[in-house]
This record gives sequence, C-alpha cells and structure tokens, in this order.
Amino acid sequence: GGSANNLIVAMKDHLVIFDAPYGELQSRWVIDAAKEKYPGKPIKYLVLTHHHMDHTGGTRTYIAEGAQVIVPSPDKAHFEKVARAPHTVAPDELQKKPQPAKIVEVKDQMTLKDDVGEIRLYNIPNPHAQGMIIGHVAKDNIVWVTDLVSPRGAIERTPGTVAVGEALRKYGVTDATIAGGHGTTAKQADIAPALGQN
Repeated sequence: GGSANNLIVAMKDHLVIFDAPYGELQSRWVIDAAKEKYPGKPIKYLVLTHHHMDHTGGTRTYIAEGAQVIVPSPDKAHFEKVARAPHTVAPDELQKKPQPAKIVEVKDQMTLKDDVGEIRLYNIPNPHAQGMIIGHVAKDNIVWVTDLVSPRGAIERTPGTVAVGEALRKYGVTDATIAGGHGTTAKQADIAPALGQN
C-alpha cells in the first residue's frame, strides 16, 4: 500500500513479511490482510531490509503481534531502542500490550527454511545504508530489494543497482523477478545493464 510495499511469504505454518512501511495504520492493514488471506498462519518473522523510517515505521505493530524481527547488522541496538521507547502520548499496540522484542541480526547471511519454502537473506554492501538485506524467495525465484532498485519504467545504472547485481552474482541468483520495496517488479534479465550484468 502507499508508495512503499511489503512482501508476504507463506511458509508451511507461518508467514514471513518483509518491511513495515510508514507506521501502525499501514502495518495493521497488512497484518489483517495477511491473516484474512492465510488464516491460521501467524506472522513468525518480520524482515527489515534497513533502518529507514519509510520501511520500518510500523515495526512495533509486528512486535505486538509476536513476530521475531530480523534486521541487518549493525541495526539490532537501534531496533531494541525503538521497541523499548514509551509511546504514551498516542499509545500504539505495543504500548497497550507490551512484550519483549525478539530481534535477530544478520551479519552476512541467514536462511529461513521449512518443508515448503526457503528464504535466503543477504546483508549486502551498498551505498544506501550501512546494513541492507535483500531477500531471495528460492522456490518462486523472487528477490526483494528495497531502495537500491525501484522498478517503475526504465531503470538506470547506479551504484545501488550495481550493488544488487554484484550480490546476485555472488550468490548465484539468475533469472529472478526483482520485487521492489518501492515500485513494482522487473525481470532480472530485462534490467541486466542496470545491474552491471551485461
């Protein structure tokens, strides 16, 4: 919704959601939509690609849902502070039903896997943020990329797009669909020049 997106991945008995754009209202809408589409599957993980507010403003809503939060190194301390901060002027869900935050940091890479799916998380060097996760949903060959590639119209080669291309080469990802935290989707082959893959 809005100008920033989420990716919801259904695993065997739980959901993984990428990013928490803007704030509580949008996150509540996404959580409710996910529960309606995938009844009985709790949100087990929230993967935050990086620390910028337009992709993390609703983090506390997911913590209140009981989701474990996965962040790139070195962002764990920041999100622990976000989770602990009192919200007393306009109490949010976490303020109303407090619980400890479960936050895990990805230094290099991590895999979330069960009987039906595998998601590979890579913390990649890039010019946008000190920590930046891209996620590869292996079965569907979808790569979730926030801010470094924003598919909508022609995509120019930039240091950000080249950083994604280098990561895809490093981890052997080919013929993927790039899904953007902003914008829509693009085929990896179609944007190869922007990724420095020509």
